[in-house]
Amino acid sequence: MDGRSRFTRHSCWYGLGQCLLAPLLLLMILGRFGNAHPALDLINLFAAPLGWASLVLVCVLALRARSWAGRAALAFCCLPALGLFWPDLARSPACSPSSARLRIAWINTHKPKNPDRIAAWLDSESPQVVGVAELPRYLPLHSVLEKRYPHWQSCLDNGRCSTALFSSIEPTATEALTHGDPFNRKSLPAAGMVLPFKGPADRAGDERGLQVFAVHLSRPLPLGRQSHELRQLDKALTVPAGSVIVGDFNLSPRMRLLADYAGRNGMSLTRTDRPTWPITYEGHRYPGFWQIDHLLVGRDWKVQSIRTSPDLGSDHRGFVADLCRVD
Repeated sequence: MDGRSRFTRHSCWYGLGQCLLAPLLLLMILGRFGNAHPALDLINLFAAPLGWASLVLVCVLALRARSWAGRAALAFCCLPALGLFWPDLARSPACSPSSARLRIAWINTHKPKNPDRIAAWLDSESPQVVGVAELPRYLPLHSVLEKRYPHWQSCLDNGRCSTALFSSIEPTATEALTHGDPFNRKSLPAAGMVLPFKGPADRAGDERGLQVFAVHLSRPLPLGRQSHELRQLDKALTVPAGSVIVGDFNLSPRMRLLADYAGRNGMSLTRTDRPTWPITYEGHRYPGFWQIDHLLVGRDWKVQSIRTSPDLGSDHRGFVADLCRVD
């Protein structure tokens, strides 16, 4: 092969790589404007693979670049991906040894066929509060949880709702946040409790305690439904600083709708140690691809640790988190 042929082949491969890189960068940039329209926010569901693909492609092109100017331009193309993976270096306030503490668990049970595995996991972790989704009251696991946790609240006052909170701590108030038909996604499936934990504001005489919510948002399609459901949750979130939310949000951590919701309420969105869904699809088991089950905490509380469950037979992994109150 002569020099001209090698140059032509190199140029073809280099041009093809650039053609592949351009749409990757465009998609990541458009995803930054996900708060402008739900359709753009769907791009952020795939932000991580888009980012890694662009970084790999940039490295390959940089090795084939014939000038330092070309390599410098390619380095600039890394910025959208690096923005995705740049760690949050902010430090949260520390908790003192005397701070109030809470252990909370969450799992979308997906109508479990083997409730003993979930019950054994909860027994081993011993959380004080458990949030669940897709657990109708007629299933055996619901009765198991009622025996272990004497205080519980469904997202409907009549108990006929599959999203619920269970607590070993007697709440000072409970609330069913669903006003309509949760089964056909006409209203947000969510339940709330107020637990007798006193935060910094309580020392001024305002004893509001800790608000805990369990929620189960719709899927991203049809567009706009999740935003409507979060506005419903806002009406109940009267004290964001002293609130904790667990749930299946059907949103990844990089989606702007979830990040903006946490930001405007001054809450922190916690990353789990591995993806929570799907671990079952069409009869096959997987390690998980997305974290769509989340924990949000107000600024009066800090997450000391969070760990996902093993495979419990659901298509989701659950998680358990240890929280402490910031003094």
